[in-house]
Amino acid sequence: MLINDVEQGLVVSEIEGTSAGGSKYKGKIMLIDDPSRVYLGTTTMKNKEGLRIRAMMSHYDAIAGINASGFADPGDAGHGGDVIGLSYSDGEFWGEAVSYYGSVLLTSDDKLVVGNVKDWKKYDIRAGIQFGPVLIADGEEAISGSGGYGIQPRTAIGQREDGVIVFLVIDGRQPTWSIGCTMGDLVDILLAYGVENAACCDGGSSSVLAYDGKVINKNSSANPDYGRRLPNAWLVAPKETDDAES
Repeated sequence: MLINDVEQGLVVSEIEGTSAGGSKYKGKIMLIDDPSRVYLGTTTMKNKEGLRIRAMMSHYDAIAGINASGFADPGDAGHGGDVIGLSYSDGEFWGEAVSYYGSVLLTSDDKLVVGNVKDWKKYDIRAGIQFGPVLIADGEEAISGSGGYGIQPRTAIGQREDGVIVFLVIDGRQPTWSIGCTMGDLVDILLAYGVENAACCDGGSSSVLAYDGKVINKNSSANPDYGRRLPNAWLVAPKETDDAES
């Protein structure tokens, strides 16, 4: 176990494994005990420029976070301000729905809903993005092997039956550290942690995990201590401690 933050209800463990063809991967998995503290933060400069994960966490006073939606990225030099797909946070929709992505939604009763949800209004949602693919649905694997997606850095969000939210980030594109993993590898890891529903978020050089103001994964961005500019991120609100309440 890498981090056991009892006060904040967070546990972070290191992940290592072997993917297709014998390539090695490394990453980190975070367990959040209270799903009501997980929400979607958004850049303050929509349609202009994204925020790096540390800046977004600082803006929202979050204790942890991972990247969420994809964004327009011409020449791998996108500014993170143009979200791809529909998203919903802070009571507002942003972006345009696309047919080629599934939905990753958090409801008002703190359930993670994943799948091809065409009408978000059927659910009382408080946060949502479009991305994918779906990895696990109702405890069953939804994809196996590479699924045609190859081996890449990955970000995924999931939920166990007891409500615990799981963030998983696998590093990649670094031959001496970690090449990345397949979708099937993500499924295997998440099922081993008891996840019932899960889906991918944006991956590649955008994959980032941060905790307590610092990036804690070895991402493949040009600025790994800060990560790429992002349109939004799944964030974790800090628990109110006895000191804060007094």
